[in-house]
Amino acid sequence: MKLRALSHYGTDTDTRFGDCILLYNSTTLIVYDCGHDDHAKTVEAFLKANTLISTVYIVVSHNDSDHTSGIIGLLEYLYENEYDVTVYSSLYLKSARTVLKQFNDGRRKLDATKEHILSTFDKIREIVEKAEELGFAVENAIANTAFAGCRIVGPTEEEFSEVVAKAIKDGEVSHIESETVMNAASVQLKCTLDGQQTVLLCGDASPSYLHDLDSYQLIQLPHHGKLDSATEIFEKLRDPYTKQFLISDNTGSGATSGGSDALVDYMRDEHMTPAHNTRNGVVNLPKLGAGGSASNNMHGVKLGEMDCKCWG
Repeated sequence: MKLRALSHYGTDTDTRFGDCILLYNSTTLIVYDCGHDDHAKTVEAFLKANTLISTVYIVVSHNDSDHTSGIIGLLEYLYENEYDVTVYSSLYLKSARTVLKQFNDGRRKLDATKEHILSTFDKIREIVEKAEELGFAVENAIANTAFAGCRIVGPTEEEFSEVVAKAIKDGEVSHIESETVMNAASVQLKCTLDGQQTVLLCGDASPSYLHDLDSYQLIQLPHHGKLDSATEIFEKLRDPYTKQFLISDNTGSGATSGGSDALVDYMRDEHMTPAHNTRNGVVNLPKLGAGGSASNNMHGVKLGEMDCKCWG
């Protein structure tokens, strides 16, 4: 498969476009998040240009609007044009009984817990309801679910139920480590790109919920390149200098935009190879090497005491 991470549009770096990452081959498209209607329109144009694609999978990482706002419009387009569509999302109601056990409180009832889930994870509810209304398949994005050569690898059921319970008990602005509960248990997707490069997409997931990181060659740095999350991931890796990293930073210029500026500076100061960053434009991977073949070769450059790995 190939990967395309969408960026901002034209000179508009102020709008919060959010994430939209495409994985595709000649007949199949996976859309991992779609945070803006402009992203949805770009996906539609992509499909018009790739007429052999007939099957589309949409993976919703979590409930935040900068990961979901374009999905309803995209679903309507896919329905009108008769694509075979499956939506993968955390179907929180299926875990209501497990979530209820997290409270250890006999006063809490199952029906009330379900109502809390529906109101707390409102954007996912709307997406699931629209997909079902249009007759599309909707599947629970649980770990070890495989489709189109990719696999959902997290979160675990324990992590998932912990997040849902905390969101209900403390509100969606409460935190697990440095991430809000909405972010922490983002759906994680593992795929293999052309050239046998294994990639992990992880939305805004908490680093403590990311496992077996050394098995990936390309890792999305969560939450649009948030520095604290990235450095936790670097610390978990045996050698971060042998990895490629992807940042989806279409966060705009608002007061709460976050963004990757601090991380870019950190990686430069640590003599790390710059991440593939959508702030600089659309990211297409793998890049083509000599002769038009996919290239993932590395060469090392000594910088002081650091062994910086630079990608050719």
